[in-house]
Amino acid sequence: MGRPWCATTPNYDKDRLWRFCLSKAYGGNSNGQRCVFPFVYKSRRYHSCSNPGSKKGNFWCATTQNYNQDKLWSYCPDIILGGNAVGKSCVFPFVYNNRVYCTCTSDGESSGKLWCSTTRNYDVDKKWTYCSKRDYDKPCVFPFIYKNFKFLTCTNLAEASGKFWCSTTDNYDRDRRWTYCPT
Repeated sequence: MGRPWCATTPNYDKDRLWRFCLSKAYGGNSNGQRCVFPFVYKSRRYHSCSNPGSKKGNFWCATTQNYNQDKLWSYCPDIILGGNAVGKSCVFPFVYNNRVYCTCTSDGESSGKLWCSTTRNYDVDKKWTYCSKRDYDKPCVFPFIYKNFKFLTCTNLAEASGKFWCSTTDNYDRDRRWTYCPT
């Protein structure tokens, strides 16, 4: 008892159909390896599970930082598909309780899980999704190496949206860890 469960239809009250929630990634072509966030798919960065290209509409994630390059993926565990904007990407910076956030936060979340707004202003739109704890709780590290160059500030190189980012280790080329920068 006490195991999390999920409805398997949009209206549990009407249909009474359910199953126990899956706590680990499953299926795909990488034997259910863990999700890696952010990941790149068709020149776009994703910060949460999404369903573009999914024939059944199931939410999936890349299991490496670059799906376009490696083509490895898994279906997402149910436990990270929370929020009311599942499949939408985090938007940074965002406003929550009149404060500006440039990374995911656990503020206001009783479980302590990290979340983000999927619009610029959560206070107005109330749209959110859970984040992966792996990268978002780390600050920028300066200087950092990217494409064999040393960066002393944030950059928007190779970022299709034009947003500025930084490495969360001293060498992005080696570690592939990053976060968006505060504006």
